[in-house]
Amino acid sequence: MVGFIFLIFKPILFLMLKKFFKKQMKNFIISAIEWLVLQTDNDLDDKILAKVKYAMKL
Repeated sequence: MVGFIFLIFKPILFLMLKKFFKKQMKNFIISAIEWLVLQTDNDLDDKILAKVKYAMKL
């Protein structure tokens, strides 16, 4: 019975979690990319980071 109830509410639960964590995931991805860009020193990484930030509208 519990499995059936979870099966019904699982899509609703995942949609709520996706909506709730969307902004946090974007910030996490950007901070991870920024950390990787700091590890290397070339202009291409900076351009890629700028494009990703613009695409994610942050």
